[in-house]
Amino acid sequence: MAATGAKTTRENTSAQTDMRDMQADIEQLRKDIGQLSEHLKETGTRSISRARKAAQESAEQFQDSATEFQDNLTETVREKPLTALAIAAGVGYLFAMMTRR
Repeated sequence: MAATGAKTTRENTSAQTDMRDMQADIEQLRKDIGQLSEHLKETGTRSISRARKAAQESAEQFQDSATEFQDNLTETVREKPLTALAIAAGVGYLFAMMTRR
């Protein structure tokens, strides 16, 4: 019977060691998941920041292009007012024809 008691004690000790190891592994997993979550949040924030900056730069380029186009158009109208008037009338006529149907 003494052998059975020693075997049971060893099994209990082994089970307790396994339990502590599992608890340590679970705690490490929690820490790793927390670090991973923080890393993903930082990556998302950086991506949003980059996208916002790219959108701002694109908007500025578009605004510059639109301003340049407007300046060129204004200059062309001042140089050739009759041509500009004829083009505007033609576009208006085409638009009226398209909306009539």
